[in-house]
Amino acid sequence: MVEEVQKLSESKVSRKRPFSVTLLAVLVLSITIVHLVRFINTLTLWNFLTELPGKPPFYLALTGLFGTIAGALVFWGLWTGNPRAPLATGILTVIYLSLQWLEQILSVRAGNEFENWPFWIGMTLMGLVFVVWTLSHAGSKVYFGEMHESSEKDRRPPLQES
Repeated sequence: MVEEVQKLSESKVSRKRPFSVTLLAVLVLSITIVHLVRFINTLTLWNFLTELPGKPPFYLALTGLFGTIAGALVFWGLWTGNPRAPLATGILTVIYLSLQWLEQILSVRAGNEFENWPFWIGMTLMGLVFVVWTLSHAGSKVYFGEMHESSEKDRRPPLQES
């Protein structure tokens, strides 16, 4: 019984959330809240938005809903250390950045200028580097259960029989 409690407490200690994962989770939560606001505002202002040129309300509502649901799931996975969270975060990052760039390109084709493209490239690269670095860091791998911390027993050479 005592050994089980020790193992449980050791696993809790070794699975402490790294600060970079906490930052990534807060970033995902922030983007999720933006999508929730987008979804709610689109539903609230549907009639007004149908009269405006540009993106149709259906598109705004759909992307807002998708961003809210996917973001909430990824946030919770990051926060709780779900082993599937790194893969889900990578997929969501690629989808999110691709949609952002697609919206910018379609906006340019509609006659709007895209003068801040250097900023977008910088933010895209910084975001990708941060996500990859955070999820490939050894502490993150331990937290998500992809890698186990070596114990003193693992570091000792095996006994040789004579």
